[in-house]
Amino acid sequence: MNPFVLCINLFLLSLTIFASPLNWEFPKDHGIHPNYDTEWYYITGHLIDSENTLHGFQVTFFRHKLSPIADSTSLWNSPHLYTAHFAFTNGDNESFYHDEAMGRASFGQAGGDPKNMNIFIKDWSLRMDNETIYISINSKSHQFNLKLKSKKPIVFHGRNGYSQKSKNKDRFSYYYSFTRLVGEGTYTDGDSIYIFKSAEAWMDREIFNTLLDKEQIGWDWFAIQLDNGDDIMVFQVRSDNAPYYSGTFIDSEGKKTSLSKQNFSLTPLAYWTSPKSDQQYPIEWQLTIPDLAIDVIVKARFNYQELKNTVPFPFYYWEGQSIVSGTHKGNAYMEMVGY
Repeated sequence: MNPFVLCINLFLLSLTIFASPLNWEFPKDHGIHPNYDTEWYYITGHLIDSENTLHGFQVTFFRHKLSPIADSTSLWNSPHLYTAHFAFTNGDNESFYHDEAMGRASFGQAGGDPKNMNIFIKDWSLRMDNETIYISINSKSHQFNLKLKSKKPIVFHGRNGYSQKSKNKDRFSYYYSFTRLVGEGTYTDGDSIYIFKSAEAWMDREIFNTLLDKEQIGWDWFAIQLDNGDDIMVFQVRSDNAPYYSGTFIDSEGKKTSLSKQNFSLTPLAYWTSPKSDQQYPIEWQLTIPDLAIDVIVKARFNYQELKNTVPFPFYYWEGQSIVSGTHKGNAYMEMVGY
């Protein structure tokens, strides 16, 4: 088993905090949920600069509930740890950059608002103001700023956001998405400045206590934005037994259709072995949804979009911009964990 997945499984299986089901209320539920153990904001997207070059990005903020040390009076004995990832796929020079941030909810290093989307780690931040999302990342010599607004209503995956991750009904997250965010922004890389005249992004929001069963070893996740305005989210959670499949199709008007293993199939077609981690990732897939007459190939734009993170512990995973072809065309992001 991949060390990252093993750590995740042991961590999640050790959790003992239980919270009542969510009754969605916005903008409050865009904020953090301190009574749950883990939550994240996951934003990926496709950017067109002033020279009509396509770029990709990933911005992720995590909140992890900590168990305070009994009788400790230290101000570092905080209830939450915040971590974040940033990655940029540069279509101009075909490079891939990524960085990370971490901070405790102590001494103003990191924090989140329970009443609205407003989370930060030092000078990295994600916030919502009047339904507009603002991203600001200051990473060494790289600065990334994006302003986004949703063209579609919120999508609740599963049953009103209750999204199972295995046959065990206790393994789930509360999961919603903005599948078609649009906007503009800038990116600075040393002396290079990119101005994005358009952006199409996808935001996933998940909140949970327990996510995986002990035999589950990783997952493959796809966020697909088709040129005709339709969107698709599908994933499989791999295990020692049969994978668990789930997904959602969202048409151009925002109407949702839930998907299960009876509705779609995922087949890996090509692999790439990372020279850094020696992990082999499937970087080209066939996705078929017969009832919707969808038969597409989702292929990594560049193979080397692997991230190595050190917080909260060292691990590798692959997440990158991908191109969609076949019966439908478009752009996508794929995430592959546990290889």
